[in-house]
Amino acid sequence: MREINLLPSHIAERRRAREITMLIGAGGLAVLALLVVVFLVQAARLSGERGRLDDAKRRNDSLRSRVAQLEAFAQRQQTLQTKRGLLTSLTQNEVRWSVILNDVSMAIPSDVWLTSFTGSLQQTAAPQVGTSALPIGTLSFSGMTFTHLDVAKWLARLGDVPEFSFPYLTLSAKSGAGTSALVNFNSTANLSDAALRRNQPGGERNIS
Repeated sequence: MREINLLPSHIAERRRAREITMLIGAGGLAVLALLVVVFLVQAARLSGERGRLDDAKRRNDSLRSRVAQLEAFAQRQQTLQTKRGLLTSLTQNEVRWSVILNDVSMAIPSDVWLTSFTGSLQQTAAPQVGTSALPIGTLSFSGMTFTHLDVAKWLARLGDVPEFSFPYLTLSAKSGAGTSALVNFNSTANLSDAALRRNQPGGERNIS
């Protein structure tokens, strides 16, 4: 059977226009919904990227702090090396006079006593390789004892001290008579480089 439309044509066109409008509105809503979904996805992705960026910034800050600490440590090490070098240059020819005095007190016989002691340094630079070792200083002693044999004993003991070399007498004279007789003597010894702090055990200076 053939279908007959009894509605006026302008009503049918109005209905079709309304249907088209509804289709366009539905399509617009679908596009809008799609845009909202895309926006939410991109917002979530952006949030994740910002989180990773914040983590990277925190790691960078931590690394910068570590680098600053290492730089400060390196500067302290450099300062320490500089101080050690300066200390070495200042003490490489230093003589430990306390050790010299202790050696003299150990060497002097019990029946000999000193009335004066002087020491002087003659050489501030170490001898060059291939040259004979030169004395770095001179020690002069004046003292008293009872016999010339005691003076010889004193001189022999000076020769046993590692820091001293070539001990010799410049005077040995007896004065008085009987039990009150005394021998006055003057002696001299060279100071070898064994007396230098850097050549003595435990003589190193340390900087911390």
